[in-house]
Amino acid sequence: MVSFRVLDRFLHLADSGRLFLSRDNAWYADLRLGLRGALEELLFWQRPELEISRGIDWAYAIFRDRVELFEAWAGQEDEFAAMQTRLFLALLPFPGQWAWIEKLAAEHGKNRELRSFLHHEKTTIQKKIENKSYKRFRLQNFCQILKAPRLPLEKGVLRVFSLPYLFVVVPELLQTISESYLLYVEPAAGITFRHTWLRVYSRLEDPVLFGLSSHEDRAFVLGQPNVASTRLAHGDYLNAVKEVPLNRNKSFDIVFNNTFDERDRKRHGLMLDLMNHPWLKNIRVLFMGRGTAENVDDFQLQINKRGLDSRATILVNIPRGKVPGYLAQCRIGVHLALMENGCRAVYEYLRSNLPCVMSTCTAGMDSLMIEPRTGMLAMDRDLPGAIVKTLERVHEFTPRTWFLENSGSVNATRQLNLELKELFLSRGYEWQEDIVPLVSSGVGRYADPRDLKRFHGEFKRLTAVFASHPKLPILFR
Repeated sequence: MVSFRVLDRFLHLADSGRLFLSRDNAWYADLRLGLRGALEELLFWQRPELEISRGIDWAYAIFRDRVELFEAWAGQEDEFAAMQTRLFLALLPFPGQWAWIEKLAAEHGKNRELRSFLHHEKTTIQKKIENKSYKRFRLQNFCQILKAPRLPLEKGVLRVFSLPYLFVVVPELLQTISESYLLYVEPAAGITFRHTWLRVYSRLEDPVLFGLSSHEDRAFVLGQPNVASTRLAHGDYLNAVKEVPLNRNKSFDIVFNNTFDERDRKRHGLMLDLMNHPWLKNIRVLFMGRGTAENVDDFQLQINKRGLDSRATILVNIPRGKVPGYLAQCRIGVHLALMENGCRAVYEYLRSNLPCVMSTCTAGMDSLMIEPRTGMLAMDRDLPGAIVKTLERVHEFTPRTWFLENSGSVNATRQLNLELKELFLSRGYEWQEDIVPLVSSGVGRYADPRDLKRFHGEFKRLTAVFASHPKLPILFR
């Protein structure tokens, strides 16, 4: 595989001491560009192959194991080799990568390769914001006050659950907000090494708390300066719902709940392949999710081409409140997405007492939540057997009991409150008031709608801060 060859070549040069034989800046720039491309392919699109051949953690381990060697080289007397080493440290996922980017940007901002990297990063973020220009967001559409500040003794807590990149183009806005709030940020997507722009949060006086579900993302982020991390993110705050429909009569064997607009990432095609496996020739699958008419029609065409139209049912853009009713008609859930961060759908399966079969190459999920009571983890090659076994033993699982004991808004809020309190006290702040209960969706993401009104004054003050940057897609009223 090309990606492995690119990385193996780099490792051979580094480990043999031959990495700095060239004196051509362009050669090193091309090498680093190729390495970043290979890493994106391996840690995103080629995760199944990576897992089978070398293990998911391999791509991070090769940099972690060599960071001391490269840091030593960065201080050598040969200034050309030292500079090349610093660029390796800044542009590849070494521990401390974000600090090296910041250091080089400050000291060598005119370096052509670094300037190109930073320009591409900034342009990418600007395009993200421009793509949102068709609408305007109220603050409560992407952030949530969990605790009001009592300055100077006690900061507030601000949860950023969407659009975390808004602060990249106006970092001074983030600095201003952080004077009153400690930030809890839940990036929407996993594989955090691809999003080095998140380093803007590491510039603050107090550590930002990143909510990242997978050990993979947490390990990378915790290797960076001035950050903290929790496994709690997004789906962990699903409303427990005291009663959900638990039908005994099932219309579907499997539910597959993922957006139809990102089918490559969510791996709808693999689910269709599984439906044609000899062991799964009779299973009935409910495909649920949001999506445009064009993408849904295309997926229906793929179903028809494979001759699966009699066993596959599509439900599109149904209200969240109706999801439990449809889940009650299913026996198990299957989750195959390549990349997530605390995917809500898996928690919905467990809440509705559906055991879940999840691929072990999925990024951005806490694999510990899939255990003997809740379902099965399986490598891609073992998925057919895992699905068959789970369907055969479906009544032996107790996922809803696990969910009520370990997950949901109440349990997750309690755990987050504890972690935030410890972080506050470690920074010398008082902790006189707990955070309010939070949920994973809905207006403001407040478990108690009255909390949105309770923080009305604080939201007005925050809105005034954002209003000083009118180019952002924010509704300033």
